[in-house]
Amino acid sequence: MRPDLLKIKEVALIYLDRSGGLQKFVDDCKQYNDSKQSYAVYRFVISINPSDIAELDAALGNQILHKPMKAAQIFQSVCFIAIKTLSLIEQLQTEAQINIVLKPTHLPPLPSYVLSLCEFPLDYISQRFYMSEGIVIAMGTVMKYTQGARFLCSEETCPFSEGFNYIRVHIPGATESATVRNDFVCNLCASPLREDMKFRVLGDKQLVEMIDAKSLSAFQGYSNNKQHFRIQSFTVFLRDELSNKMKIGNRYRFIGIPACIQNCSQVTVCIEVSSIQLCSTSCIRENFKYLLSLTSSSCWRFTAILANIFASQVVPPGTYSTLKLSILLSLVQTCDRDKETSDYLDLLIVSSDTLIADR
Repeated sequence: MRPDLLKIKEVALIYLDRSGGLQKFVDDCKQYNDSKQSYAVYRFVISINPSDIAELDAALGNQILHKPMKAAQIFQSVCFIAIKTLSLIEQLQTEAQINIVLKPTHLPPLPSYVLSLCEFPLDYISQRFYMSEGIVIAMGTVMKYTQGARFLCSEETCPFSEGFNYIRVHIPGATESATVRNDFVCNLCASPLREDMKFRVLGDKQLVEMIDAKSLSAFQGYSNNKQHFRIQSFTVFLRDELSNKMKIGNRYRFIGIPACIQNCSQVTVCIEVSSIQLCSTSCIRENFKYLLSLTSSSCWRFTAILANIFASQVVPPGTYSTLKLSILLSLVQTCDRDKETSDYLDLLIVSSDTLIADR
């Protein structure tokens, strides 16, 4: 083993020990070992603080931030050695059976780590962690996907016709066909591989449609930028323990790995989320929360009451409800710290009713 690689693995072990991740890993291994069941894939979630790791070793910190797949292999090797040395899982046979999922607690507050879909390259070169914010506009139901699968060589005389040498696990951005299909071949004898269905490991996944938080400026009525623009949603994947962690209408800050999926002639950018944080909504007053609780039985009563009350001294109640709702949305989403919203678009309403004047 190269000295530099050995040093990085030592740093990874030191970090796990200091951060408490090693004890959590031992507890997870105990649960697998107590089950007395042979698994094809043993999945471990490791929480990573990039700042702490960078202080221990800059090379490992750089790999976690910019080459998370390679960093996961380092932790995979460390965890495999720990399992074999301490006899944590008796059923484990090969290193390939360990699936390490790295979840960074945060990213450096630098522009290069903020995801911009306009600048993101449509390839796999930048498959690393990014952070972004978005508002959930649609959610799918929780479905099953293949976390991992075991394959065996179809040639009975081949040494790889048994054992756990061919293990395939899901990686961020990969489709189901990248994990499970029928055209894999043996590296030793080039015979077709067949899946051992008894050892397929399934997990939960959920598709969420989000829009960039900046797109709310379209409802705020300002026009600093004279160029035309288009609001486009993007797809987010929530897997396993993150399923059902989002709700429609909420604004979230998340960290994930973007990837491009080729679907026929279309290329879609999706994001595999690693961590989720709900953005604060503490600015909402208690009286509005109380009104919402009273009208929660109806999907339209809350907005109708707000539109009826707003500007009642200028506009008679029951008129221009849609317009008043739009103005309300603009006021709610306006932030004093956002300098881009300083220029507002004036509204001119023409009506035959002389009692109504609005601007």
